[in-house]
Amino acid sequence: MLFPGLEAEKPVAYWRPCGGLRHGMAATEVPRPGQERRTLCGELLNIVDASEIDWLAPTCETCWTAAIALRDAQEST
Repeated sequence: MLFPGLEAEKPVAYWRPCGGLRHGMAATEVPRPGQERRTLCGELLNIVDASEIDWLAPTCETCWTAAIALRDAQEST
């Protein structure tokens, strides 16, 4: 190990643009094109390859709030 005592941070959520917003998904597995995944705000999305422009979409506020709650829960354990 290059830096003993330091661990790589695990992601709180994976983000994918869809329908004009960037949505968060649970970090249990990386979202891949062709998958159907539930977002942190409850939407069911079909994952597609996003363009560079798609990534400029605003973040879903509900997903963002849920991701912050997940982060805070992880930090308190």
